[in-house]
Amino acid sequence: MPRVLLVCLIWLCLAPSVTGCSREALPAGTVATVNGQPISLRLLNAAQDLSYLQHAGISERSVDALRKQYGTALVSLIVHSLVVQELRKIGLEVPPEQMLAEEERIRADYPAGEFELALLEMQMDLQTWRELLHNQLALTLFAEKVLSREIELSLEEVVAYYTQHEKKFSYPATMYLRIISGAEQEQVENARTALLGDSDAFLPPEVLEQKMTMTTNSVPEEWRRDIAALKPGEISPVRQGPFQYQAVQLLEEMPAHRMSAVEAYPLVEQALIEEKIHERYAQWMEQAVQKAKIRVSVHLREPPASTSPGEK
Repeated sequence: MPRVLLVCLIWLCLAPSVTGCSREALPAGTVATVNGQPISLRLLNAAQDLSYLQHAGISERSVDALRKQYGTALVSLIVHSLVVQELRKIGLEVPPEQMLAEEERIRADYPAGEFELALLEMQMDLQTWRELLHNQLALTLFAEKVLSREIELSLEEVVAYYTQHEKKFSYPATMYLRIISGAEQEQVENARTALLGDSDAFLPPEVLEQKMTMTTNSVPEEWRRDIAALKPGEISPVRQGPFQYQAVQLLEEMPAHRMSAVEAYPLVEQALIEEKIHERYAQWMEQAVQKAKIRVSVHLREPPASTSPGEK
C-alpha cells in the first residue's frame, strides 16, 4: 500500500473526532470492526509479530514503539477487511486451490517440520497464519480483477514516460568475468590451462571459481590492466593476490547502451499500469473509508491525560 494512504488511513481511523470511528465499547478480544466485521486481538498480534520480525537489531519494545507498530499492523488489517468485503460484493473470492498452492509453495522453503516450528516460535497458530495469507492473496486478486480492469495506455503516455525517464533505460558498460583462485600457484595455473582448452572444464575443489557481472568502472584496480589486454574467452596470467593466487577470465564484454523505445515498451507499459493501479486504489480507498463504519479500540492510541483506560 502506498505510504500516503497508510498515513491517511491511520489518521482517519485513530483520530477520536473523525466520523466513522465509533466510541462505543468493543467486544472482548476485538480491537476493531469494519462494517461490523471484527478484527481480533489474536490476528492483530500475529500481523504485528510478522512486521516486527522484519526490524532486526531492535532491542527495546517501548510503549510508544509498540503503539506505532500495532497502529501500522491494524491499518493493514482494516485495508484487508475492506478489500475482502468489496470482493464479496462483486462475487469474487480467493479460490481454495490457490490458497492451498501458495501454502505448499511457502512450506517447500522450509525443511521438514521447520514450518510448524517457525509458527510455534512466533506463537502463531496455523489458522491465524492462513487468515493472513488469505488477506495477501485477496489484495492480489483485487489488483488483478478490479484495479487492473480495462486499463488502456495511449501512445502519447508511453512516449512521454520513456522520454522523462531516460536514465532508467540507459545501462553502463559491463563485463562478465570468471575469477579462479587458490592457495597454491600450480593449482591455479593448471585450472587456467584447463579452462583455456575447455570453458566448461572441471576444476578441483582446491580452486575456487566465481562468475560475476561488473560495471567497467567498478572492476578492481589490480585486475584492470590484465583485463584491458584480454579478448572474450582469454584468461589473464596467474597473479599473487593479497591472500591467494588468482586469474581472471573475460567471458563477455557489453558496451554501454540505451534501450530503444521499442525495447523499453514492456517496461514502460508495466510502470504506467502500476501507476494507474495506484491511482485507482487511492480513489477507491478514499471512498471506501468514507463509507465504512470503522470502530477502533482506544488502547491502540494514546489516551488523554484525563481519560481513564478503556475503550472509545
